[in-house]
Amino acid sequence: MDVVGLVAAIAHFVEIGIKVADRLAGFDAAVEDIPENLKRIATVLPLINNDLEKLKRKVQAEKVSENVQIALKPVVIGCSTVIKKLHLILENVLPAEGTSKWSRRIAALKSLASDKKIDDAASTLKEYMHALIFHQVTHIATALKPEKTHAHPFWIVPFDKNINFVGRHEILKTLGETLSIKRDSQPKVALYGLGGIGKSQVALEHCYRTRKRDESVSVFWVNAATAARFEESFTRIARECDLINYRDAGSDAVALVKGWLEIRHSGPWLMVIDNVDNADGFFQERMRCGMTPSEYIPHCSRGSLLFTTRSRYIAVDVAIPSKPINVREMSKSEGIQLVKLRLQREEADMDIIELLESLEYIPLAINQAVAFMVKRQKTIQEYLERYRRNEVAKAMLLSHEFSDHARPGNSMESVAKTWMISFESIETIDQRASELLFLISFFQNQGIPAQLLQSREEDYFDFEDSAALLEAYLFINANENGSTFSTHRLVQVATKLWLRKMMPSHVDKWALSALNSVNSMFPRPTSYSEANYFNQCAGLLPHAESVLQHSFTLEDQDIGRTKAILLNSTGRYLHWMGSYEEARTRFQQSREMNLKHLGATHVNTLESTGHLGWSLAVYHEDESAIPILEQLVKDRTELLGENDRQTIDALSDLAVAVALTDDKERSEKMQREALSRSTQFLGSQSLPTMDCMAHLASVLSDQGKNIEAESLYRKVFEVKRDILGPAHPDVLVHESNLALHLAYQYETSEEAFRMFRHNLQLKRGILGFDHRETIVTSWNLAVTLENNGQNAEALQVGEKVLSEMDNSPRTKSDSGEYLGSIRRLTERLRAAEIIK
Repeated sequence: MDVVGLVAAIAHFVEIGIKVADRLAGFDAAVEDIPENLKRIATVLPLINNDLEKLKRKVQAEKVSENVQIALKPVVIGCSTVIKKLHLILENVLPAEGTSKWSRRIAALKSLASDKKIDDAASTLKEYMHALIFHQVTHIATALKPEKTHAHPFWIVPFDKNINFVGRHEILKTLGETLSIKRDSQPKVALYGLGGIGKSQVALEHCYRTRKRDESVSVFWVNAATAARFEESFTRIARECDLINYRDAGSDAVALVKGWLEIRHSGPWLMVIDNVDNADGFFQERMRCGMTPSEYIPHCSRGSLLFTTRSRYIAVDVAIPSKPINVREMSKSEGIQLVKLRLQREEADMDIIELLESLEYIPLAINQAVAFMVKRQKTIQEYLERYRRNEVAKAMLLSHEFSDHARPGNSMESVAKTWMISFESIETIDQRASELLFLISFFQNQGIPAQLLQSREEDYFDFEDSAALLEAYLFINANENGSTFSTHRLVQVATKLWLRKMMPSHVDKWALSALNSVNSMFPRPTSYSEANYFNQCAGLLPHAESVLQHSFTLEDQDIGRTKAILLNSTGRYLHWMGSYEEARTRFQQSREMNLKHLGATHVNTLESTGHLGWSLAVYHEDESAIPILEQLVKDRTELLGENDRQTIDALSDLAVAVALTDDKERSEKMQREALSRSTQFLGSQSLPTMDCMAHLASVLSDQGKNIEAESLYRKVFEVKRDILGPAHPDVLVHESNLALHLAYQYETSEEAFRMFRHNLQLKRGILGFDHRETIVTSWNLAVTLENNGQNAEALQVGEKVLSEMDNSPRTKSDSGEYLGSIRRLTERLRAAEIIK
């Protein structure tokens, strides 16, 4: 072999390569977006030049065998051929820097982005570089002295065994089975899950179990959080395995470790590639050698790979064809065991479970809380008392830093800090995804309708992509058809904390966006709800509650107006559901906000005033409704006219309030006036007319005018039943009213008993056993039964109500009066039964 020939070929390539590299560097500095294929060449060329210079020195020092020189000469000549062609392309297309044609040739430079010749040149040079690196690896490996071949296994794991590790039995079993060495294929698997869920801890435990099970396995731990960290880990492996000395800068370490594990290392090995959380950092970011971390993962059937990542997308990519493993929250038993191990003192299991539920069984949050309690000498209940004070307290506790096992350098950690890393990654990848996270943080954490999150002008597929990214990072979960989402409460607290730190002025912006979204979807107040009204309201109420609780820094007219509308809407739904006191409070709040921001005669103010007056008069029997409704009738008459539906409605409600003063005659006169106007201008069979008729029937009944009252009660029930259906909540109220009137007018009325029983059955099924209307009907039926001597059935009805209400999650405040009456009735009937 002619040594001079190989050296000359290297010198020839280096000479042209330097010119091309300098030329590309000049254009890169002058043009913002140099084509990607030229960027790759500009990155690879200096590295090839460097490798060939090293090779030339070894050849001249006679450290390269003749056979190796023969093998390498075609590689060098191939490099030269490619670089010559590239040099000619650049000379023909691009002017020298500074010429008069410079500004006119920028477009020509960018046109090379789609030039197949350039793409081919970049790919070929990259292949040749791999060949040169492979030569370096094999040269170093074969040059190792026999005593440095290290027959013993290596253990390069920078963490001690976690003595507080608990559970995860199924995952560890799966890892043991999946990562066992198989002939002719490399086992690999990826663990993915929320930051702080315990992925690295599981991987660490697997490492220690692997060493215990088989001492011949070498175990290596690589931090892949960034390209620099990846290279740093590989450099440590290279040094500890004597592939380079400790003074070496280690620029070739990554390639050396890859080649050594694939070719030279004779025993089985396991490599944990931890924190592959940033796709760009792993697949795109280049190390000093010019390659990405993903390109230097060692592949051979003797080795197994275990990845950890926060992203399901990355987990799928790195573990193909294996199915990635989702590391979820701890189980109740695992959580209790962890707290007891870490806390090292006696605490009641119920207190521990309460803590675990508050922290949603997330290991990092549990460890953080225990560290705080140990450091401050607090009990679980003392910690929870502080945690539950308000959102600021939660954020403070989630930001409390502590030293976490298996974190780089025993660095101080916190839930907030851990998730902020993920938040920043998401923001870099997809700005819309981070905006969705902001919006989600202001809703209740479960059952968030997709419609609340998607803006009207937004393309559905764009929304789906952004939501999918949040799902991939495990920050949200979608139901089967993607119509609703859920998240952790802790994620919401951490998101708001991040928002306050990064963009404090945007907190109210996203809170208002959430408020507007709920307000636009929440059904408006109605007295004649449609079929889907209750389901819609039930699904949206928790989110309305959440956004209404936000304290805006400065509540302007738009915010006040929107909150007032939502308070009014939610109040009407709560009234339907029997929460009359809460409904009245919301109507009051809505009215006060509207008065403040819109004035007394604005249509929104009149609406909330109407609901407040109606609630006070009809359901609270409060005479304070009279001045409110008198002013409302006056304002609506002036604004809308006396024959408008809303004006007539206010007049009828005012008549109900007047009846509370025992001025029944005046009330009857006003009701007849309201009914007359409604019949004339709204129709004799219209629903508003039926409401006026029902109010008139009530005041007639109070005056003993039972025949006309019965006729009106019956007509209201029958007309509304025909229009709304027999199971509509409003129809059920009127059926109950008719049954009660019949029961008092005809004590032995079989029709009354039949209607009561039918009404109770429907109310229990539609409204629930603990709804106020259901309890009212139960009371009326029990009293009617007692009055007719049917004490056994009356007692049975009363005892059933009391038994069920003892276990009811609903507040009893709105039904307290009736429950008290039912309790006294059952006590009286029991006593009578004993005497008998």
